[in-house]
Amino acid sequence: MLKILAIDDDPSFLLSLSNFLEYKNYYVQTAPNPFKAEEYFRNEDFDCVLLDVKMPGMDGIDLLKKFQQIRPTIPIIMISGQSTISTAVEAIKLGAYDFIEKPLDIDRLLITLKNALEKKIWQSEKLSLLSQIDDAYPFIAVSKKMRDLIEKIKRIAPTDTKVLILGESGTGKELIARALHYHSKRNTKPFIKINCAAIPTELLESELFGHKKGSFTGATSDYKGKFLAADTGTLFLDEIGDMEEKLQAKLLRVLQDGEVEIIGETKPRKVDVRIIAATNKDLTKLVNERKFREDLYHRLNVVQIRIPPLREHVEDIPVLARYFLKEFAQTYNKKLVDFTPQAMHLLINYSWPGNVRELRNVVEKISVLTKNTRITAAEVSEALEPENNLSTVKAYSGTLQEAREKFEKEYIKRFLNITGWKIQETAEALGINRSALFKKMRKLGIKKPNS
Repeated sequence: MLKILAIDDDPSFLLSLSNFLEYKNYYVQTAPNPFKAEEYFRNEDFDCVLLDVKMPGMDGIDLLKKFQQIRPTIPIIMISGQSTISTAVEAIKLGAYDFIEKPLDIDRLLITLKNALEKKIWQSEKLSLLSQIDDAYPFIAVSKKMRDLIEKIKRIAPTDTKVLILGESGTGKELIARALHYHSKRNTKPFIKINCAAIPTELLESELFGHKKGSFTGATSDYKGKFLAADTGTLFLDEIGDMEEKLQAKLLRVLQDGEVEIIGETKPRKVDVRIIAATNKDLTKLVNERKFREDLYHRLNVVQIRIPPLREHVEDIPVLARYFLKEFAQTYNKKLVDFTPQAMHLLINYSWPGNVRELRNVVEKISVLTKNTRITAAEVSEALEPENNLSTVKAYSGTLQEAREKFEKEYIKRFLNITGWKIQETAEALGINRSALFKKMRKLGIKKPNS
């Protein structure tokens, strides 16, 4: 049952109002003065507030301001028998949902309540959805590069401008696109994604623009396509650099005219779609090689976002790794506290060719297999170089001393490879000092390749 807070200094009006609303299956909490109302509002959950403008002790407008600071998502409907246009305008500017005059028009009150409550439900769903998006892709960053990127996304998101996202595989291009959509004015509308590299060229046109039944062999039913599915929302064109030139020309016409030509139809259809495109390829190089249309490139490249590879903002590796560790501790019901300093050194000094996606996968792999609460350097090493996993090493021949030395040599070389042969970082990962590592390397005949 939806809960209403009704505030008025007229007891007979409150009684009449609450009786009527309770008859309509609302639960009503009445407050005869603004001070009692503020106490109720702070301590209880309400779905909507009916607030009188003129009350002794505190003006309804002042109470509206307080309520907006406490819980801005609760719709507040102002009620007054002595209203003026200026008062109504001020209330709406301050965030009131609506303004109704006394004596109340019952039908209007019920319609306003219904609409206000629907808006509250929509806002709650929106906040929940945004929370899920933020959880799915944590904008966790301490580096200046990523903080600047986050601020740029926040500035771009509310607009309808086209965005071109550039970045290596695994940097999170789709997740950035989703963030742009869900923080935009279109966030209650569809977000539609299509991977231009994953669909054969002969099918991609139909996937994008749709087709009528019987328009070609295999078209057994009508299909509206991604553009019409994304109408009023956002269309994310992933791997746009892989699109064939024939389709590039058709896409350009849609972007220029705002109309989609469905295969098998003679009359184009209007669409209102925000376009976000992404690629891991160098589009300017493709333009120069005449493999990508220059006019389409400029149409898509209104605002450009370049996501730096993880190796360019290594300051974020510790916070990301710990975030993922916490996530997988919950997922797999394990007590995972942290990484040892040596393990973190390995993570920081690894090149991460697969970027954030690879980091997340590595942390998940370790989380599944570990029996420890603190992740060790050996576990990180095995996860980073599975082909050299010690469990797969064949039995050593020779004496125990020879086997021990061979094992130690391979173990040290593995850490050196992970750190890019950085002696200090390798020594710290192994838990020994720099001079001890040099002695071990000389004794075991370990030399840097090509040196």
